[in-house]
Amino acid sequence: MCKKRWLNLILPVVSVLALIALWAVASLAVDSEFILPSVSQTVNSLFSVMGKGAFWVALFNTLLRSLIAFIISFIIAFILAVISYKSTMLDGVISPLISIMRALPTIAVVLLLLFWTNSLVAPVIVTMLVVLPTSYTSVKSALLGVDKTVCEAARVDGADERAVFTKIELPLIAPSILSAVGSGFSLNFKLMVAAEVIAQTAKSIGYMLNTAKVYFETAQMLAIVCVAVLIGLIVESVFNLLSRKFGEWK
Repeated sequence: MCKKRWLNLILPVVSVLALIALWAVASLAVDSEFILPSVSQTVNSLFSVMGKGAFWVALFNTLLRSLIAFIISFIIAFILAVISYKSTMLDGVISPLISIMRALPTIAVVLLLLFWTNSLVAPVIVTMLVVLPTSYTSVKSALLGVDKTVCEAARVDGADERAVFTKIELPLIAPSILSAVGSGFSLNFKLMVAAEVIAQTAKSIGYMLNTAKVYFETAQMLAIVCVAVLIGLIVESVFNLLSRKFGEWK
């Protein structure tokens, strides 16, 4: 058990170091900071960017929009998943709509939304449209995985449907939901940045990426991408840990 725990800690570190080594070798081979900056150039650019107030304003704005989009989409997805789980007839109505949302081309939707809204609202809406189907599938799959015999035993003992859901089904799916929240928000944040790049949303991480691209500041682009990846990894790791802890407590 101890050996497995050590492996779980060491292997991710080895993977990251191997990726950095590959990056360093590729940078030396390319020998152009405009195409692939070195690791040191990117790190220097990262510290330079983080020393600017504009970066923290942009990061706050992007995170805030991501949080708003995720909360709204997850609440809607959760409600729709519960309705689909409880009613076969309504599931036949909701599932096709979710499939259509999942098939929407993201770039085309952003461009259309820019006609109908503005560069601040469009990234929020398009992120919601992409994340909602993923969250819906996660919640519904968790509900379908609940042991039906436990629920039936509670009903036999006199529990109503509300009690079965709140006291049995919801606690049972909580670990899966927490894990889905972590991965969902990570995806949500990455989509938000991509949508901001397309929409050219002012004072955002996406806008900073777009500006760096225009001025061929590749090191700055990579530095900002590293920040986005790090945020996604931290959020996902925290919620995965909460999921495991809740599962153990349950």
